[in-house]
Amino acid sequence: MAGNANLSAPVVLADRFYMSEKALAEISSLGGYAWAEAKDGVDLADKIGGSSAVKVIVSEYVPVNLQVLGRAPGLKGVIAYGAGYDHIDATALSQSGIKICNCRGENAQAVAELAFGLLLSLLRRIHRADPWVRAGDWVKAGRALPEWTSGQELWRKTLGVIGLGQIGARVIKIAKGFDMKIIGYDPFINPALYNQMGVEPTPLGELLSRADVVTLHIPHTSATEKLLDSRAFAAVKPGMVLVNTSRGRVIEEKALIEALQTGRIKGAALDVFATEPLPPGHPLTKLENVVLSPHMGALSQEAGDRLSDSVARQVRDILEGRPPECLIT
Repeated sequence: MAGNANLSAPVVLADRFYMSEKALAEISSLGGYAWAEAKDGVDLADKIGGSSAVKVIVSEYVPVNLQVLGRAPGLKGVIAYGAGYDHIDATALSQSGIKICNCRGENAQAVAELAFGLLLSLLRRIHRADPWVRAGDWVKAGRALPEWTSGQELWRKTLGVIGLGQIGARVIKIAKGFDMKIIGYDPFINPALYNQMGVEPTPLGELLSRADVVTLHIPHTSATEKLLDSRAFAAVKPGMVLVNTSRGRVIEEKALIEALQTGRIKGAALDVFATEPLPPGHPLTKLENVVLSPHMGALSQEAGDRLSDSVARQVRDILEGRPPECLIT
């Protein structure tokens, strides 16, 4: 059983994300799949509707919690499509014997590259230059380009990396191509890794006070909720530039907006937000010193194929009773 037949298939794909034909064919061979296209966790629970046939749920953003489990009595595992799994109640589900896993590392290169794409767009004002040229304003200005077209280089700037996991490690490799000095903060890694990556270990407060650019690559947890708040922004190096391709809620958005408006922070490149999609008229959309993208860090064609393969492998592991390769709990 495949496609949209119903939600009595062994594998339910909760929201509409990319899956390669190869991966879908493999999952079909394991008993079939069904797209739920659920709006939220309540909708997902209603669509499963008590079916004991559902063994695995794959979700990118739709919440999966005890309410969903209550309508899926045969559930064995939940797979987060991507690295982040803050939409899955991992603690409660694992206590009920459900395997929780993600697809960490498969989209790391895509996210790292987007972080630099957004950063370069911001520093070199590409986000302003493109519509300016398209609107015919270059012709009006002639050779005397406006002052705003003169941006900044990354060369030999200090980069502060918060979170030195698979994405952060790739960001560091890219940064070395710009001859950047790299300082890092991650209380969870083996200290020996700092030296291996060529990073100076730095306490968070000191990192914020020294870095010209700060980039976030951390999960959203109770410990990282609003990690960068008004006090943190008050302590940053004046004119610092912020990049966030991790999760929106690790930043206190109101404090960030105030720091951008006052010039304490020179600019921000953001792919993630506290509320997604970003509501129309949101204050961030009105700031020229901000580059925005719609949480698309993981969405390269290559990463999509890698994620698809990871999902298929882990579906097989769960259905056949083996620990998935990216088991969390």
